[in-house]
Amino acid sequence: MLQADGVLAEGVVDLAFREGEEWWVVDFKTDRQLEGALDVYRRQVQLYAEMVSAATSEPARAVLLRL
Repeated sequence: MLQADGVLAEGVVDLAFREGEEWWVVDFKTDRQLEGALDVYRRQVQLYAEMVSAATSEPARAVLLRL
């Protein structure tokens, strides 16, 4: 996905599913030290949701799941 600032974002979605008229995009994290990177991971899954929304023309929610 080409972002507004011209940066190309690329990634692999862990899980995406459609419920009703909305996509749910889930990113799983297993890091022991998650707290230090939480903002980065939140932005990552939000970008994934934006990519799914752009590809499907439907709304998407971002969910970060710590395992």
